[in-house]
Amino acid sequence: MPTYHDADLILRLYDLRREGVMRKAREWFIGWHPTTAEEAKSMCSDTSKQENAYVRQVTSFWEMAASLANAGTVDSDLYAKNSGESVLLATKCQWLKAKFPDAWTRLMPETETFIASSAIAQKKAEFMKARLAAK
Repeated sequence: MPTYHDADLILRLYDLRREGVMRKAREWFIGWHPTTAEEAKSMCSDTSKQENAYVRQVTSFWEMAASLANAGTVDSDLYAKNSGESVLLATKCQWLKAKFPDAWTRLMPETETFIASSAIAQKKAEFMKARLAAK
């Protein structure tokens, strides 16, 4: 059974994702759909690009959050019910790796581990994969 601590942590994570730069980074990465391997590679390797910082910011934020769930710091079902964006981003990173295997290097192993351990997150991931396949 989730505790007050679990709920408080989920609300804090939600609040942090509303920060101005984080909001821009999330909006950009979710809406970004590269068409070439070079474009994908530049987002992983060219640290002079603001968009590279956006990729690192949103993926590392959700990796940190998933690591808390993986460690049992927050109730896993509560986290799964409230972490659709982390599932989307991990699924997108997997999709990018499959589409551009030599160019896309950013993966989300903590989030992938969490998805593998949660039926709720797995269901969300299947939905996200179907959406990405349509792109």
